[in-house]
Amino acid sequence: MNRPLSRRALLASVATTTAVATGGFESDPSDAPEPSLESKALPPDRYDCSDVDRPEPDPPADEDALEPRPYPERPSETRLEETNEVSDRVPASVPLYGTDRYVIDFERAYRRNAFVAQYGPIARRFEFRNTASRTVPIDSAADGAALLVVILYDVTTGTRQAMGGSRNEWDVRVTYYVDENVVLRARYDGVAEELTFDPDPRRQGDLVACVD
Repeated sequence: MNRPLSRRALLASVATTTAVATGGFESDPSDAPEPSLESKALPPDRYDCSDVDRPEPDPPADEDALEPRPYPERPSETRLEETNEVSDRVPASVPLYGTDRYVIDFERAYRRNAFVAQYGPIARRFEFRNTASRTVPIDSAADGAALLVVILYDVTTGTRQAMGGSRNEWDVRVTYYVDENVVLRARYDGVAEELTFDPDPRRQGDLVACVD
């Protein structure tokens, strides 16, 4: 069951941050032509909101078990001019600021919920450490924007029955596409070393949030 998202635009900023984050997976949602990073936003009718796919487990009965995490609400519209944080690499005409933080929080919830869904009452430990992020506007209009976001992070998990302690994943790279209608997510299949938009979520991403 997907949470409603703000109907207006999103957020544009070019940032590298250190905070808290999580991982993902790859898929090919359609046979549509493959857009380049310079192309415009995806058509608004390309996805059906009934196809949203993300882990949303019920809270476990065991009070000692790890609880699921709610997915974040999309931030309200904020123009860069109003924040006085206009970058020389991001034109002031591009609306919205803070998409990178939204994506980091979303990914953290996604990975934690996937872990809880898999291990249920024996899930005990989840630590999410974002190491870097970058947001790039690929389209803007009077009422919205489309953006690509890439994040790198490490995650540590543990269960009640784990043999030999916790499990660590290092240098996970996940890419997101975000516009006023949809949020797409894709995960790089390997150990990431750079902030690149590979895989492109418009071609290999799963629909994880949508506006009806």
